[in-house]
Amino acid sequence: MTSENTPTDATSLSSKLEATTKEQPKKKNVIRMGANGVLLKNFETVLHDVFSSSSSCTDPCQQALNVLSPQYSKLPPFLKELEETQIMEIARAGWWDEDEGASSPQNVHNNCNNDDEHHGSNGTSSPLLSPPWPFDKRTNLPSFGCVRGASDCTHRKPKKTKTGKDKGGVGDIYYNHERAWRKEMQLANMIQCVLALLPDHVRHQSAPANDDKSKSTRKYRIVDFAGGTGHLAVPLALLLPQCEVVCVDLKKWSLDLLHRRVDGVEENEDGDEEEISSLLDKNTQNGQHKKPCNSNIVQVSQKVPNLSTYFGSIQSYADDFDIGISLHACGEASDCVLRKCLEQKASWVVCSCCCGKLRRKALNPYIFQSTGGNEKEISYPQSKILSSFMNVTVDNDDGDDNARRFDEIARAADYSELGDVRKPRNACRRAAKSLVEWDRLLYCKEHGDTDGCVSVVLTRMVPWEASTKNDIIIGWYDPSCNPYRRRGAACEDTACDNMSNEDLISDMPPDDPASQVDFQIALRHLFGGSAAHENGKDTVPDTNIIACDQNDWSAEEVKEIKTQLETFVNDCAEGTLRFHRGMGPRKRKLIHYVAEIMGLRHWGEGKKDAEKIVVVAR
Repeated sequence: MTSENTPTDATSLSSKLEATTKEQPKKKNVIRMGANGVLLKNFETVLHDVFSSSSSCTDPCQQALNVLSPQYSKLPPFLKELEETQIMEIARAGWWDEDEGASSPQNVHNNCNNDDEHHGSNGTSSPLLSPPWPFDKRTNLPSFGCVRGASDCTHRKPKKTKTGKDKGGVGDIYYNHERAWRKEMQLANMIQCVLALLPDHVRHQSAPANDDKSKSTRKYRIVDFAGGTGHLAVPLALLLPQCEVVCVDLKKWSLDLLHRRVDGVEENEDGDEEEISSLLDKNTQNGQHKKPCNSNIVQVSQKVPNLSTYFGSIQSYADDFDIGISLHACGEASDCVLRKCLEQKASWVVCSCCCGKLRRKALNPYIFQSTGGNEKEISYPQSKILSSFMNVTVDNDDGDDNARRFDEIARAADYSELGDVRKPRNACRRAAKSLVEWDRLLYCKEHGDTDGCVSVVLTRMVPWEASTKNDIIIGWYDPSCNPYRRRGAACEDTACDNMSNEDLISDMPPDDPASQVDFQIALRHLFGGSAAHENGKDTVPDTNIIACDQNDWSAEEVKEIKTQLETFVNDCAEGTLRFHRGMGPRKRKLIHYVAEIMGLRHWGEGKKDAEKIVVVAR
């Protein structure tokens, strides 16, 4: 195949580059060809080398496949209606004020989560947008615990502020139903995982009495690290009055907004909306969110007594806890949560975000706000296993080429194209994200097994469309916290939706073959069609979707270009076919790829990207 501007042979390019690297070893850069003769990207080259026995090997290494291929498990079984009813009976008792007697719940949200009024961006109704439990109409959480809630329960448009926040929700999420639905599904998945981790005696425990004995006994504590404005902590506190829920965050204005939404604010002459806006703007103008946080302020909610906030960093939180959770904490913050849970020997549910900030030279605001500097506290890769296959020690920080390999993977893993979910395109980028998460899982096993037996699984949100950052790591020490255990009569009477009866009996996390597809496609792209079978774990449910390499282009895109070239060959005995400008590098690369397969001559013309075209001839 010919490169875009000059018909240079890739082998000669590789030999020239290798000769150059002998003189400058720190600038080594090896060019690799994929299964179909396509030049691999930098991060794909790293993936190729990690899973091959040597840099010159074209076949995957059996040992690497055995230990580094991410193995996904299904989500823990969702609660059945009977279990949800039991939880709600306990929870609703905490929504009344005992001093005022049994009246209606405080500020219950009756209008915002209307299952019959959900529409897509084009105005058409969609059954997919119905809120999941516990945000559905039947559960009827108080409005401040709902994604689409508003403290006044009115259909008002959100006020535009510098922070983009609104007192009853997140920005315009009330009117953007698709975005609201995705957020609800993210929270619902996290809540289901937390409930599955709860020991039976805690989940079925009633809210403790408000006496001196109860106050002196520590409740079962759940800590939402990097919890922001409490979209996860608040509904958990409402659902579990028998537990203490703590929301930890570095941004004081986020925690202030949580308390204003839950506890309310006093109106001034201009009205409460203007007061909230001015306070948030003042905090932003003072740059409080940009200053290092040296605080450890704890504030307890007035209306939800089992809910509190901690203004401080993840590392500075010193109280004991039983479950640590984190939804989309940026970069290194997710790893700080995992380390904190390992230190406490607590269970955890962590869904990470912003893998690109794991790169050594990438700036992460969380690091500065928590430490006052930009130096990362964690070295990557974290696990000894991945480090050994990347020829990088865990403590290596000398900036050489080997240490940059993980940076390439992390950069590619920061992927957010929701339209590619369940499609072969860009499977290698999603495989890079899976490898980052697998490295975290391996680290937890290496360090969690030193003092006790820890169980860790990698799973995904259901449905995947809830977020492109849908990987979840669940860990636990105590067998009574096993989220896959049988949960009594509620599960015995009716099989759980996402688990078979055999899965429930075994108490073992069942494999999720569908989540393995991306990695199998990536292996085929890197090594060829037989690579996915090397480790004997080809679990792809539908082989038709990877019958050809579609990592870079879809089958429809290949067919379109192939049809144009076939028409050119049949109609033009001589001459050239010049494709128009402005096609972009990915489309131009596709033309080169198809022309090479068809045995046609092809080359690129033009220097500037806007002027570049592809020319094809017989």
